[in-house]
Amino acid sequence: MGGASPMAYAWFIEECQKDSDLIGVTFVRGLSPEEALHRVGATPGDISREVGVAAYAGDGGAVLIDYHCQPLPETLSHGTEIARVVTGITMDEHFGYSVDGVMVTAFEPFFPGDRHGSDPDRLLAHMRELGMPLDGEADSRTSTALAIALAARATGVTLTPAHYGAEPVVGSID
Repeated sequence: MGGASPMAYAWFIEECQKDSDLIGVTFVRGLSPEEALHRVGATPGDISREVGVAAYAGDGGAVLIDYHCQPLPETLSHGTEIARVVTGITMDEHFGYSVDGVMVTAFEPFFPGDRHGSDPDRLLAHMRELGMPLDGEADSRTSTALAIALAARATGVTLTPAHYGAEPVVGSID
C-alpha cells in the first residue's frame, strides 16, 4: 500500500509545536489553500478575527494549520476528502476523516481501536500498515505522528519541508 510514514512528518510536528502545544492540522484533497480558507469562512489575508488559520499548498491539495482547534465546518469536505488531527497537551486528541460532508472514520489517536463514523473501518488497511495499536492498548509514543501520517495517506495530500517553507495563505475565522 505504501505512503506517508510517522518519520516523514516528525519535522512537521516539531515545527508546529514550536508555536503552540495545541494544534489542528487538516489535510484537504484537491483544493487550493485559497479555496480551503474560503470553505471554512476565512478571507485570505484577513487576520483580524479570533482564530487564525495558515493554509499551505501541498502535493495533491492543501494543509490547514490552526492553533485554537475550533471545529471546522463539514462544508470543507463537500465534493472532496479531508482528514483532521487535533492534538495538544491540554485537550483530548482527535482524528477525523470526512468525505463529502460525512464523518467516515473518527477516533482518539491514543485509542485507534475504538473508531466510529459511517464507515469506521475504511482506513483500517492504512492503520495496520502504520502499526497503529488496534487491540485496545494505548501507545502515546507516536500517536500524533501516526495520526498525521494516516491523514496524509487517507487524503493523498503530501506536505514537505519545502511546501511548509513557502509563505502560507493566512486568514481567520470566528
